[in-house]
Amino acid sequence: MRKQSFGAIAAAGVSFALVVGCAGGVGDANSPLRAPSSASHVLTTAAVGDAGNGVVNQGEVEVCKTGTAGQFDVTIGGTTVRHTLANNECKVVAVNLSQSVNVNVSVEEVSSTTYALDGIQRTDLAFIVGTPNDDAPVVTTESDPVAIIVNGFHGTLLEYTNHAVTPPPPPPPPVCDFVTFGRLVTYVNGQKVVISGNIGGNQPGGGILAEFHVEANGVDNHVANVATYGPITSGPLSTLTNSRISTGTAKNGVAVEIRVWDGGEPGKGTDIVYIKLNGTELLGPNGQYLDQGNMQYHSNCRGPG
Repeated sequence: MRKQSFGAIAAAGVSFALVVGCAGGVGDANSPLRAPSSASHVLTTAAVGDAGNGVVNQGEVEVCKTGTAGQFDVTIGGTTVRHTLANNECKVVAVNLSQSVNVNVSVEEVSSTTYALDGIQRTDLAFIVGTPNDDAPVVTTESDPVAIIVNGFHGTLLEYTNHAVTPPPPPPPPVCDFVTFGRLVTYVNGQKVVISGNIGGNQPGGGILAEFHVEANGVDNHVANVATYGPITSGPLSTLTNSRISTGTAKNGVAVEIRVWDGGEPGKGTDIVYIKLNGTELLGPNGQYLDQGNMQYHSNCRGPG
């Protein structure tokens, strides 16, 4: 049995021990902590760390967890102990059987990226002197942290309901490589397109160490300040190992996107380049192999870091 009769214990002359925390206020002659005349008072027989029974019991604080596993910090008298609960598990986290001494307990769920709190239901049960039976449990809602006073006449059950949360993916590892290309030449509708420059690397003081030209239809779209550089995660060339993408705004105001892949030597017929100018694909939806020139992928870092 998890409970025992207060009257039977008192008759046996057993004194209640304070089993958790440090003392709060002591009851006086008018306090409801005085021993009742009725023998209907029922106390928990559980100890801290025991499995709970999902029922509010006088003399204890019990925590239940539904939805996910979780951890709880329970502070008593300035000392905090962390309890771990599995999904659908209940655990006794504080016990005080004293008739004359209150113990202050604080319960707070440890935040996590794997679950979110839906709500806390609190159930209190207290024996009031002069009543023939234990009072009916009182059910309320709570928010963390929960402050509780526990003694031989009062107990609290906290039921936490959570739902699982998918944690955000870890950030991609830093890219510390670069690609150089010299006078990549291809043709679009009989007109020459010349691409040259480099992308990737770290500028001193921060930023991307890169600069490139896309000459098309006699216009030089010169990107001197590159905005982005990194692996290609979707779209054209994304399935090719060590393919890279870089974006920036040319000096003439044109938004330029370049995607490159070093397919090996000699460059012509092996390396692929893909270009967008102001959102319009210049070399088709999948880019083009080079007709002239070469690009080199360098796996080492360039610049600081």
